[in-house]
Amino acid sequence: MFLYVTSLFNYDRGTPLSSASWVGFDNYVRLLSGADDNFWPAVGVTLGFLVAATATTVVLGTMLAVLLDNVTRARSLFTTLMLVPLVMAPVIAGLIWRLMFNDLYGVLNSLLRPLGLDQPWLGSGPLAFISVVIVETWQWTPFVALIMFAGLQSIDPRPREAAMLDGAGPLQMLRHVTFPMVAPFFGLVVALRVIDSMKIFDTAYILTQGGPGKATETLGLMVWHYGLYQTGWIGRASAVAVLLLVLVLVLSNVVTRYLKRVEMQESV
Repeated sequence: MFLYVTSLFNYDRGTPLSSASWVGFDNYVRLLSGADDNFWPAVGVTLGFLVAATATTVVLGTMLAVLLDNVTRARSLFTTLMLVPLVMAPVIAGLIWRLMFNDLYGVLNSLLRPLGLDQPWLGSGPLAFISVVIVETWQWTPFVALIMFAGLQSIDPRPREAAMLDGAGPLQMLRHVTFPMVAPFFGLVVALRVIDSMKIFDTAYILTQGGPGKATETLGLMVWHYGLYQTGWIGRASAVAVLLLVLVLVLSNVVTRYLKRVEMQESV
């Protein structure tokens, strides 16, 4: 509640509360109208991360889950290894990857330099964006894989056995038998990844702090920069946070409705 109230005031960090002045919805009008030229680019970057990070983690996680479902030996070893990125704090993971992305002595460029393929991973806008997506994918793909694997293990094996007896190939079985049965699990991981990707902050902050320029500045980083780091505009930062919350709620509702409709069509 305090966040919503604060967004209606013009208040700067470090000044007495008595200096706060009522501006109503001016903070929102300034952001949505484009008068603040940082807001809509940050929305674009946030949505870009949402699409890229969700797509990579869900696709790769589902593929890993299918592979695990068909592996009988050393399955417990593989599932244990997949827990490593999950139990690592995002800040620690970001610091490790930042060292790996270092232009001069990073592991990636050390491997690519002999081939003439070394890159300024965090010094170029597109590459910095890709770097953040890579770290997000590395950390959260196991999360998707484990949930989808649990779904695959929980379904009734008899429909798949019947499909095999009828001569269904692996792709046909996956498309027409297995996937409809695990659709609820798939919808769950997509919804969770959409919500989590929308509020990405720690990984982008550790790797790039929104740079170079504004290439990786998400709405979460914009709140940080406006409210705590650069300008101290508490009122405007609160308005950005409220708009981020609204965007998360709208997108999660859209994704949930769409996946429910797909699930109903698959069950018909």
